Amino acid sequence: AGGVSYNYRSASLTANASLSAGSKAFTITAADANGTSGTTSGFSVTVDNTAPTATNVQTSNASGGTVGRAEAGDTMTLTYGETMEPNSIVAGWTGSSMSVTVRLVDGGAGNDQIQIYDSSNVTQLPLGSIGLGRTDYTTTSRTFTSSSIALSGGTVTITLGTASGTVSTAAGSGTMTWTPSTTATDRAGNACTAAAATESGGADREF
Repeated sequence: AGGVSYNYRSASLTANASLSAGSKAFTITAADANGTSGTTSGFSVTVDNTAPTATNVQTSNASGGTVGRAEAGDTMTLTYGETMEPNSIVAGWTGSSMSVTVRLVDGGAGNDQIQIYDSSNVTQLPLGSIGLGRTDYTTTSRTFTSSSIALSGGTVTITLGTASGTVSTAAGSGTMTWTPSTTATDRAGNACTAAAATESGGADREF
């Protein structure tokens, strides 16, 4: 949970499928090797059987550079509808800032895309892909090394590092679409739905 492993726990248990979401009361009964037992009541737990969803995607010209051009220091924010489990995105991750590689993928006649890989640029993280809504952010796929990612609650913040080559400045506005990965889960282990989230606030130039 939250990237932390616990030694004292039972094997994984499957909850009754008929349980509805909300607060549930339960009791604990324990017995020692001599057969002496006792029961304690008054415990409660919150049942979460609702799948998280992607709700929004935004960029920011945090670098103070050219609007419409992806540059070092610019940010992208992915928002889920609830708190996510960082360990489901990267094993052992607690959500604190971590180095990644961001790929700006030339979409040709389709939308250019953003994808997030590990720092070695080998394994794509289960954050899905972001369509930028236009085809003119780059004419050749680029990587942004020394980028970073952080997770707080349900908000993923990605900060761009150094581009591997020249990128373009978008000539007009577009609307981003984020298609999440179903590998990422919430704290209860519910997998994210595959439903895409559309950038709120109307069409604009990203970064």
